[in-house]
Amino acid sequence: MNNETSSEDLLRSINRLWNESFSGLLSTHSIKYPGYPFGSLLPICRDPKGNLLLLISHLAQHTRNLESDPRCSLTLSETGEGDVQQLARLTCLTKAEPLNSTAASERYFRYYPTARRYHKELNFNFYKLSVEQYYFIGGFGSARWFDSSRIEPTCPYSTSDEAEALYRLNAHSRQLLNHYLDKQGISRNSSTVEAVGADPQGVDIRDGDNLRRIHAQQSCDSVDELLQMIETG
Repeated sequence: MNNETSSEDLLRSINRLWNESFSGLLSTHSIKYPGYPFGSLLPICRDPKGNLLLLISHLAQHTRNLESDPRCSLTLSETGEGDVQQLARLTCLTKAEPLNSTAASERYFRYYPTARRYHKELNFNFYKLSVEQYYFIGGFGSARWFDSSRIEPTCPYSTSDEAEALYRLNAHSRQLLNHYLDKQGISRNSSTVEAVGADPQGVDIRDGDNLRRIHAQQSCDSVDELLQMIETG
């Protein structure tokens, strides 16, 4: 395999891990103990522009750290069993900035419904992470830095198109979605599943308290293409 092909394979793996990750390890610069990184495991999702989105308390140590220095990193890890060093990992060097966006917040609340109360009553606020560099490890002997210009994380469909896709997937007691899961042999932990996000590369579903990714076999440029993929299995 030549270097260019290897690089393109790694880029596809990065986007796949980005799309299927619903939590990450946020590392900030500690203000209490200068010079030490401070790690926090947090839920994440993507905003309508494909950026990573956090909802964090104004009282949290990591929030105070970000207010002092917005430079941070977020590490995503592939899920799986066995040797963790064989699993893919992606460290994103980012800058955090507050975000006030109704479209972004409503998308986040679909993924994490209980978070609405945190935002309204407990003064949790949204932050967007803008990635400057990526460091991807695809297993032993497969590690590389990537500039952010090399990677275009998948963006959801437009707000209206995504709403249409979710409506059709969740209509009639989620008949279409359940049929697809059954046909693909995808087990469920809950009697109720719900599609919460859609983009050209797949669909995100909430299965009880768990979030899961359904990857598309190929990129679907329109909602109709995505739904056709679901219908045909």
